[in-house]
Amino acid sequence: MENRKEIIENFFRQLFRRDLRTVFKAENTPAEIMASTVDSEGWYEWKPLIGTLKLDDYKVIEQKFNIIFPKSFIEWHKAHFFLDGDCTLLRLPHSSPNEPLQEIIDIIDNDIAKDLIKLGLYPFGQEGNDAGLLIFDGRVEVMGNEFPIRFYDYDGNTEGISEIIFSSFFKLLECITYFFKEIETRKSYEIIPEFLSIDPEGAGRTGVDYWLRWAAMEKSNEEYFKE
Repeated sequence: MENRKEIIENFFRQLFRRDLRTVFKAENTPAEIMASTVDSEGWYEWKPLIGTLKLDDYKVIEQKFNIIFPKSFIEWHKAHFFLDGDCTLLRLPHSSPNEPLQEIIDIIDNDIAKDLIKLGLYPFGQEGNDAGLLIFDGRVEVMGNEFPIRFYDYDGNTEGISEIIFSSFFKLLECITYFFKEIETRKSYEIIPEFLSIDPEGAGRTGVDYWLRWAAMEKSNEEYFKE
């Protein structure tokens, strides 16, 4: 297996090959991250910057919200400043230079998240169709806090929690990195089932139904829009 740093940098290498454009907001757009002027429709290109956050910055958030983040998640998030964490199938929290932790705070500072946190379920991202939250399942202690990942569908109680869909955050990164590489030449519904072999202990075990439903939905959408 690749080492931790390689997994993180391979993910960002693929993410940063995508369209790095966003809408200009004068009040919170740092000049140093802008890679172009603002066009006539209010869009501009941004560039990633090397992150400067420290582990202690995340500890403050953990203590304030009574939450625990996997070491891998912290290493990933603090590696760069970047303005978009949209990975198509899921959305990860971005990190703007002037508000680097605000996206994470927005995810966990609400009533639904607080109810989940009380159960040992720690929100950190969004499902790709905005149907719910991605959560670290911290109900069982694991080394390095490398918790498995589940999906929560806004049902408001534990009945809305899926089976494990990734065995760890690193496996999430490996699967999404593979998706980014392959989507340039293949259909999404062809790629998604291969998560099962990349992450046999998570996506390929209890996450099978979840990811095969995603693949079927992607194929159905393509056929619908062809008509």
